Order: sequence, then structure tokens, then C-alpha cells
Amino acid sequence: MDKLDRNIHLVLLWAIGVLILAMMTITFTQVLARYLFTNSLSWSEEAGRYIFVWITFLGLAAAFQSRAHIALDFLAQMLPTGPSRVLRIANAVLVAAVGLALIVGGQSLMGFGMNQRSAALGLPMYTIYAVIPFSGAMLLYFALRETWRLAMHSKEQTT
Repeated sequence: MDKLDRNIHLVLLWAIGVLILAMMTITFTQVLARYLFTNSLSWSEEAGRYIFVWITFLGLAAAFQSRAHIALDFLAQMLPTGPSRVLRIANAVLVAAVGLALIVGGQSLMGFGMNQRSAALGLPMYTIYAVIPFSGAMLLYFALRETWRLAMHSKEQTT
């Protein structure tokens, strides 16, 4: 399972990297078009905004797996091992609940966007909203795996 976790995390990081490159390329092209050719690209702002949304939501799950989110772990570090582990498990369960909320809310938003199209690109809005339940599923998966890891680690210590 650890190999699967690493592979999923790696795919998320690569996707984020490709999206960042795409956003930089679109923004740079927009600047060139505006200043060198005095012709602004009508779609570039919308494309950059939607790519940024995708980067943000994919980064949510990737950062949790990387343990890169800002955390107030002062209390967890001050507590003895047992209560600290309980606190970390509770945190992972709460993060899993956020992932579940993203799945449910994102699916609802996708349904709402089925009949909408973006203004400049003409994309179906459900394709933009699809990242919300997807990132929620990734976050839920990583949080449940973390909960399982912490729970199993505590059982190993007691036996």
C-alpha cells in the first residue's frame, strides 16, 4: 500500500507541475500578445484562473500527503506519546471528514454545472468543478491511510 500511496502522490505532484507550467505559459503568452502585438487574448485570464483552481485543489491532497500544510503541532509535541497519537488520529479523522465534504459538495456543484459553459473558453463548467470531488477523494484516501498508519503503530507499541 505504501507504494500505491507514493505513486498516487507522485502523479498528483506531476499533474500540479504540468498545470503550473501551463499557467505560466498562458500568462507569458498573454503578456507577449498584449505588449508586442497589441492584441489581448480573450481566453487567457479565464484559462489561468481555472488552472489555478485545479492547482489549489490538487495541492490540497498532495500537501496533506507531504505533511506540508501549516500545522499547530505544539500541543501534540508537548503531550506524552499516547495522547499525542490520539490527537493526531483525531486530526486525520477530521481531515477525512473535510475530504468527504468536498466529495459530496463537489458532486453537487458538478450537477449544477452540467448546463453551464464558461464565458471565454466555452468549457462545460462540470469539467472545472470535477477537481473538487476528485481532490476530496484523494484527501479522504490519504487521511484514512494516515489514520490507519497511526492506529496500527499504536497497536504495535502495545504488543
